[in-house]
Amino acid sequence: MSFTTWISNPKIQLEDLRLRTKAQSYAFGRRVYTFQVDQQRYWLKFHQTNDQPVLAQAFQRELAFYRRCQQPEQQFLLPFQMLPLRHLINELDQDGIGVITVDSYDFFAEAPIFENIEQIRQKISLALDALDALHQFGWVHGDLKAEHFRLYGHSCRLIDFEQCFRVGQPMQSLDATPHYMAPELFHGASKSIQSDLYALGIIVYEWLIQSRLKASTYHDWAVLHCQQLYIQLPIEFEPFLSLLNGLTQKHVKQRFNSVLAAKTSLNAIDLSQK
Repeated sequence: MSFTTWISNPKIQLEDLRLRTKAQSYAFGRRVYTFQVDQQRYWLKFHQTNDQPVLAQAFQRELAFYRRCQQPEQQFLLPFQMLPLRHLINELDQDGIGVITVDSYDFFAEAPIFENIEQIRQKISLALDALDALHQFGWVHGDLKAEHFRLYGHSCRLIDFEQCFRVGQPMQSLDATPHYMAPELFHGASKSIQSDLYALGIIVYEWLIQSRLKASTYHDWAVLHCQQLYIQLPIEFEPFLSLLNGLTQKHVKQRFNSVLAAKTSLNAIDLSQK
């Protein structure tokens, strides 16, 4: 049964419906469920009316973004649908609109293997392709994390667009995750294509070293990103050092200014000696 077929069926039964929302997000009104239809798993996301205005506005921003992506459907997205919640789950007694996406895997879940270094380059290239498609569509993601890159078929897709905005129209009030924040954001600069690139650099770096950066407070994260971050790779992954350095330069003017620049660096890597 196809995605669109079962959604149009008012008698469809959602199997294995489970609440997945984290406790704090739940308290603020966010709801995330998983369910199955015809052995395919899906995610449902919505926000309760009048709960936590900031989060409610962020979800409305994401809904608006998905509406823009419906015609034509964008290839950096998972297959999705938006529909009234009462049409889907009557027992929730919930008004409003929800976003349904097909289930997917964490794109960076598997550890990189030295023997498959060309496959590592291809995987990074797929992640860059997804981000480039978003930027070419005219939007900045604004909150990239490792879990926002999803494996769908043989492609990389993006999720969670609550902090997204149109290129050239930044919203300084948007939240950010200190773990992935570019140095200029700690100094009050607006998010940009280059802050997306910095976040991706941190994601790829942590994936290659199979370890996460650590800091205790917002101030500690600021010190780490603005002063202390030094990219070091295991010798087998050193060919990717130029790419990561270009993505994570502390000064915006020295950082790659587009995904194209990052892909040019990636494609220039000589793996013949590896």
